[in-house]
Amino acid sequence: MSKPITRSSKVADMEKGELEALIMKVVQGSMKTVTDTLKTLSEDVASLKNELKDKDDKIRQLEASVETKLDELEQYGRRNNLRIFGVPVQADENTDDIVIEVACKMGISLDKSCIDRSHRIGKKDSHSKPIIVKFTSYAHRRSFFGAKRNLKGSRITVREDLTVLRMRLLREAVAYYSEKRVWTSDGVIKVKVGSRSPLSIKTLDDLKTLLRQFPPETLE
Repeated sequence: MSKPITRSSKVADMEKGELEALIMKVVQGSMKTVTDTLKTLSEDVASLKNELKDKDDKIRQLEASVETKLDELEQYGRRNNLRIFGVPVQADENTDDIVIEVACKMGISLDKSCIDRSHRIGKKDSHSKPIIVKFTSYAHRRSFFGAKRNLKGSRITVREDLTVLRMRLLREAVAYYSEKRVWTSDGVIKVKVGSRSPLSIKTLDDLKTLLRQFPPETLE
């Protein structure tokens, strides 16, 4: 009676080459499965990274948008304000009276009813701290600011009351284009480049774009 052929006897009867081929086939099949799995995982990870990047970009855009809106609101709240520089601090002074005196120097009529409030700002030990004044209306503020050119030749200057962000942007713009090309109008920073109309900049990205288009060294 013949013995049944077992799995072990089948393996034993196989040629070495056949056995190696079988093992290689099994290994290759397993490797393909692992490779396919890793490829799928890699694609999933790449997809997640792209999604996260898109979300990060959107978050940054939203943050920038919110920051811009808040800055606009803050600047709007300063629309009736101006800052006066170059007036020495006096003992027992009344800053409202000083504002009226400066108005007289500029040749415009102004009385205390036009002033909401005024006071010095800056370091206590400064002998020439600027005065910030809030007018009762934008019309009074516009009239006062429009006459500042009449102070030319004196030590007194009048500037708009800017937010921290706009003040920083103004300094950056002046550093590149100089004061003769940069000024502010209603809280908006203007830059004169060439013969074209003044350009408005609201963000550092706007300034970077302007610098690429109109490098300061190319301007006369």
